Amino acid sequence: MLGLKSHQILTWLEYFYVVVLLGFLTQGPVLKIWEASGYIDAGIISNTKFSTYLIAQVPALLLLFRRGIPASLLKGPVGVLLAFCAWMFISTFWSTFSSYSLVESFTLTVTCLAGLYIARSFTLLQQLTLFLVAMQPGLVVSWYAVRNNWSGAVNFDENYWIGIYFNRNSLAPPAALGLLAALALAWVLIVRRPKYWAVFLCVLFDVMLLDLGLLIRSKSSTSIGAIAVFVFVWGFWTSVRWLHRQRVFTSNQLVQLVYPGFLSVLIILTWLTFRIQETLSRIFNSKIDFNGRTMLWKFSWDGFLDKPMFGWGWFSAWQTPNFFHEREFWWALTSNSWSHSGIMDVLLGGGLIGAGLLVLAILWSGARQLDRVFTQTAGQWTFAATWFVIAASTQESFIVGNHFLWLLLVASMAGSRNETTKV
Repeated sequence: MLGLKSHQILTWLEYFYVVVLLGFLTQGPVLKIWEASGYIDAGIISNTKFSTYLIAQVPALLLLFRRGIPASLLKGPVGVLLAFCAWMFISTFWSTFSSYSLVESFTLTVTCLAGLYIARSFTLLQQLTLFLVAMQPGLVVSWYAVRNNWSGAVNFDENYWIGIYFNRNSLAPPAALGLLAALALAWVLIVRRPKYWAVFLCVLFDVMLLDLGLLIRSKSSTSIGAIAVFVFVWGFWTSVRWLHRQRVFTSNQLVQLVYPGFLSVLIILTWLTFRIQETLSRIFNSKIDFNGRTMLWKFSWDGFLDKPMFGWGWFSAWQTPNFFHEREFWWALTSNSWSHSGIMDVLLGGGLIGAGLLVLAILWSGARQLDRVFTQTAGQWTFAATWFVIAASTQESFIVGNHFLWLLLVASMAGSRNETTKV
């Protein structure tokens, strides 16, 4: 009996740790904790923030190594994903800013391993619950900050909320993930209808209202667009689930026809979205321009063409004077120091080889996890969450270490522990 209680205590302590870990990787709470000290010495506090993120992830790495990664995963898409991280780490040797690439590739790998820890340690239902709970403290504090007029909590010029996240595009992703996790859990409750399911559903509804309210008041088109992709992907695989149960598709047809068709539809929709954006931009004299991101993407693409195979080194291009050579005009128009696109970051940092590894990992992981879509109550989450992060990463640099969306992408690609598996 004592051993059973000790096991339960350790389990709940691990749940608490994961909630803290995910909360820290939304970055807002960590930045807020060290905000005042940053005004005194910004150089030292930068190292302090780095140490905070690292310390928060060390237990995850230790637990992952203790539990191990099955050879079947290493020989599949997870192995390719780790190869992607290794390639970005190796890019330090030819990077145009080696010290920066070394740190950034190290954090990329650490957070990737933290994502594998989540996938290896928890069932899908546990993951959804942990993601939901972990997003709420920062969001509740953000709501409190707005209500009490904390400095920087609201952009009064454009009337949008920021909370404790220092940027609306940093507030919106936790609100979006909290909302989507709540919706997925509501789906599970409605399908399974456990004891007191209506009470839990009411609680989830209240959480949805808070998260949706913060999302709307952030006025972040990036997260709203990513949610639209999530809904489309969820709806697509929900329809396929129903057709599969009607025996319209065989397992072989799912792999050979349905999955390639799904990918083709996403590619066509993405192409149409950008074509429509370009058309509207011409009609309205370039006023509709993804808030200026199109110019940054053209600038980044031009830089990628300079080093298409190996890249500039992970996250080093925008830190390198040569990157701006003969392109000072573009940079002068934007005054930015990042690409505003995780996709461009991958191309710039690792070239076609790095991008090819990441694309292979994403596509292979989807094919590997087709069965989960049909065997788990909310199995659609696997694909929907993956493409939610990818969609958001077309607009912001979310494929980066120490960020919860990169962890979410890795965890979604790697899957979840079976409910009957002991770890």
